[in-house]
Amino acid sequence: MSSIRWAFNISRWEPTETEFTLASSCLQQEEKNRIGKFIFKKDIKASLAGRLMIRKCLSEYTGVPYNLVEISRDVNGKPIYKDKNSKLPSVSFNVSHHGSFTVFAGEYNHSDIGIDVMKLEYNGRKSLDEYFQVMSRNFSLLEWKNINGTLNTTEQEKIKMFCRNWALKESYVKAVGLGLKIDLCQLNFDIHSDLSIDNITTNTSLYINNALQAWKFEESLLDPLHCVIVALKRTTLQEDINKNEAVFKQLTSIDLLESAIPILPPDDQYTKNFFSKL
Repeated sequence: MSSIRWAFNISRWEPTETEFTLASSCLQQEEKNRIGKFIFKKDIKASLAGRLMIRKCLSEYTGVPYNLVEISRDVNGKPIYKDKNSKLPSVSFNVSHHGSFTVFAGEYNHSDIGIDVMKLEYNGRKSLDEYFQVMSRNFSLLEWKNINGTLNTTEQEKIKMFCRNWALKESYVKAVGLGLKIDLCQLNFDIHSDLSIDNITTNTSLYINNALQAWKFEESLLDPLHCVIVALKRTTLQEDINKNEAVFKQLTSIDLLESAIPILPPDDQYTKNFFSKL
């Protein structure tokens, strides 16, 4: 299988002390230190799940023992696999978390991949119109037309389309690894289809400075409140955008830890700190 798409519902995960101790012992020390600084349990669970999915994928599909997989970061802070053996399969991956989900996308022999998940809601303090006015500089005229729709479009439909457009931009930015160096309003996404659960839409096009880009965007819904988008660099504009599509498999906590081998010794204090958080 050349494509891996996993989703994990962190809102349903209430780890026991034993389970959390095992999960946290499967982190590299740098990862453990960084994750331990989060204030809220939900952020710890989201980031921890992402790291476990990375390690699970790399171990299963390269054959490297789970506890010997070494993850590092590139110059832009993007997690990458530190491959010490050039004979191993080339695996590119990316993770994202928002709302109730942490998601993972992996590809073999594919260099550029990005993923973003968004809960389709707005809960800011500003009114929706005020928020849209502030954010307008990040979108093209075509995108704003899609977001605002007709006069009969409901506020919730506008929020859904806003989140979808933002997730498209995030998935691309994460794939190319340039972060805030990209002027988001130059990324012009032309959307043609609605999203649905367990059905991959791939006919959204990306234009930069009016030029069509050789990128594929796999879009779907994990549930009615969460959209997920995977950005993949295509070799040419003519490359078949419908090949290698993979529906997201929703993992359980058993799936997440079934092949786990600890890297670090158990840390009871780290576990106590987690359960003391809000």
